[in-house]
Amino acid sequence: MSGKNIVELFKESLKNKNTYIPNLLTASRLVGAFVVPGLFLTGNIPGAIIATAAFGATDFFDGKIARATNGYSEFGKVLDPIVDKAFAVVPALAILPSMPMLAVNIGAEATIAYINSKSYVNGGKPKSSFLGKFKTFCLFPTIGLGYLSTAVNIPAISLLTNVACLGTLGVQAFAAKDYYKKATEENKEIEEVKGLNYEKTKEKNEFSSQIATQENEGTTNQMMETIDSKQLSFDPISDLNSSPVISPNKPKMLIKKDTKK
Repeated sequence: MSGKNIVELFKESLKNKNTYIPNLLTASRLVGAFVVPGLFLTGNIPGAIIATAAFGATDFFDGKIARATNGYSEFGKVLDPIVDKAFAVVPALAILPSMPMLAVNIGAEATIAYINSKSYVNGGKPKSSFLGKFKTFCLFPTIGLGYLSTAVNIPAISLLTNVACLGTLGVQAFAAKDYYKKATEENKEIEEVKGLNYEKTKEKNEFSSQIATQENEGTTNQMMETIDSKQLSFDPISDLNSSPVISPNKPKMLIKKDTKK
């Protein structure tokens, strides 16, 4: 990642007007994550199913419009997987007591979210892949079937919903593996770049240190060359050449001769 937070990316996206419609369609799924369970809990089952299909369709149209109008932005790339997870998990939680099988799909989405968020924190740029989009394409109808199964309580529809949950789980597993592989490769590249930058910085510092040492040595040599020892005068110290003065008051050392021979 470039080190910019989501607020800075949002401000950058505002500079390109072509990003407005794709980003609004993407953000609408975040609203839908709360509209769908709200309709269901108030008894408007048909409205909840229609809202699930309508908001789910925006996942197709936001990318299509972005490609057609050159409306891509880093903010949209970060926002898209976030709202996908919210739109999948929040409505599924609302009917989880009636459709416990959806718990496996919620867990798979949480795993994918963890992989991508960890990659993002480590400086990576997680992007939606084909498997990720296909996983989302399978997940939204599965949640819609869950709402329908909870509303009509028909065994055949309940069985179909459970099969859809398991099928979607398989796609989620492949998507999670794909995201994990890409995140691992990307993090490895980041570590290699960091290592190269560290070595370059180390070499640069060592080179600068050598240059500084050479410059200091050159300056010292120049200073020594400019000093003419002949120009230096030394005053002789006269006392160094004179004989030592013996004080007359100082007692002389007596040497006793040895008479015993």
